[in-house]
Amino acid sequence: MTIEDFLRLLLRNAVLLVLVTVLGAAAGYGYSHTKPELYSASALGYVSASTSVDEEGNAIQQASGNMQFQYEKAQSYLPLFRTRAVGQAIVDDLGLQASPDAIAGSLQVTLDPNAPIITVTATAGSPEEASQIANAAVEATAAEARQLETGGQENAPVSVQLTTYQTAITPGAPVSPDRKKFLLAGAAAGLLLGLALAWLRQRNDSRLRTADDVAKVVDAPLLGVLPDAKELHRAKDGTLPELRTFGSREAIRKLRTNLRYIDVDNPPRSIVVTSSAPGEGKSVVSAHLARVMARAGQPTILVDADLRRPMVAGQFGLDGAVGLAQVLAGAVRLEDALEETETERLHVLPAGQIPPNPSELLGSRRMHDLIADLAREHFVIIDAPPVLAVTDAQLLGRQADGALMVAVSGRTRTFALARAVESLRTVGGTVYGVVLNRASTRRLTRLAYGDAEYGYGSYGRYGYGSAAGYEEAAVVPDAPDVDVEAAGGPAEPIAAPAAPARRRRGRREAPVQPETQETR
Repeated sequence: MTIEDFLRLLLRNAVLLVLVTVLGAAAGYGYSHTKPELYSASALGYVSASTSVDEEGNAIQQASGNMQFQYEKAQSYLPLFRTRAVGQAIVDDLGLQASPDAIAGSLQVTLDPNAPIITVTATAGSPEEASQIANAAVEATAAEARQLETGGQENAPVSVQLTTYQTAITPGAPVSPDRKKFLLAGAAAGLLLGLALAWLRQRNDSRLRTADDVAKVVDAPLLGVLPDAKELHRAKDGTLPELRTFGSREAIRKLRTNLRYIDVDNPPRSIVVTSSAPGEGKSVVSAHLARVMARAGQPTILVDADLRRPMVAGQFGLDGAVGLAQVLAGAVRLEDALEETETERLHVLPAGQIPPNPSELLGSRRMHDLIADLAREHFVIIDAPPVLAVTDAQLLGRQADGALMVAVSGRTRTFALARAVESLRTVGGTVYGVVLNRASTRRLTRLAYGDAEYGYGSYGRYGYGSAAGYEEAAVVPDAPDVDVEAAGGPAEPIAAPAAPARRRRGRREAPVQPETQETR
């Protein structure tokens, strides 16, 4: 896993990671409240030397006056604090219920490295008991040390003695449990658990997300990546809005350009636009592709071959009562079924009335001849049903020059795309490539086209999302591409066979910024 993959994993599972980390911290903090509170208090003892006198009352200078001697004596007293005798004295003095060994064993005793000062720390379940035990420990050990120094003789002079230097202060806060440590430990455990869950989730996630995912699944090029923009969805009334932002327009143009150069020696004249499952936007993609083809100077016919759930006529605001189904059945002439659109050089052949036998009509010889006739003077785009839903797309795939698969980023399953591509190839169809639809503009992976890389996040430098270069308030029609009409400017549009006047079902203009609904 690369750093980029790890960052993508973090971003994709940010909510999960935050949630599990917070839950882990809460669990750690809650667990700390199940532990008993313990308090610690410390008392200080000092080992001092004394001066003795002879029988005549004269002072005697002793080695006990040497600080080194006092320090050595203090070291020798340390084990006394943890003896049973001292523990018993503490229990008797305070009336404790604990055993003498437990009390003595719980004491922590340290010696100051620079002075004969002994620190005794006692830990107990209450602050008062902790301070009492610490003070009693110094007194009990002092008595035990005197007993050893005098040999048990009362009122015998001693050269050194242990006294209380500082009594213990009643603590105000417990030393255990350390709730902060429990909280941090819980958060760390939660984060590790979240990373493990995120990794398992990614490993078991079969949805396409990036261009790299497409390349791993199918042996077909990625011909286009369309951003998840509102204008790339149908409006609530079913019409198709104009593309008003640079990112959306450029994505469709790039798809058009890649299709033109998919086979330079034998460029396609007819393509099927389909998907593996419903709701992946193939009808919207085919309509926008037809528009941009026509605006670039290429006479184009968009055929709605989805005879089960037709959408094309509604996208252009056409009536669509008569169309492909009636033409194939011999009920009407092609000239009477074709409809003009507001886009110059673009005609639409609606689906017409839904027939009871779509597969038989689409797989007929008449359908094959119709595509061939239209492709002589037009670029033909066929909006077909999803491949895995019905067999219609397979029938159309072998009659057209090739097929274009539409997949949705974050939704289309890898196995579904692979099966759809394989289904088309099984019947002899050619899959030109894949269009990744509704891709997030904030993906970390930059999408490569040729030698240049275009990340949608960088489109702002060319005016995307800003006033620089392109105004979102005005729709700028595509200019004809010079490579298409290099011989002398845009060619005159080739009229469709006796197309009748447009049959509109509603308003003529698409809304500027319509509310959107999910596309097919």
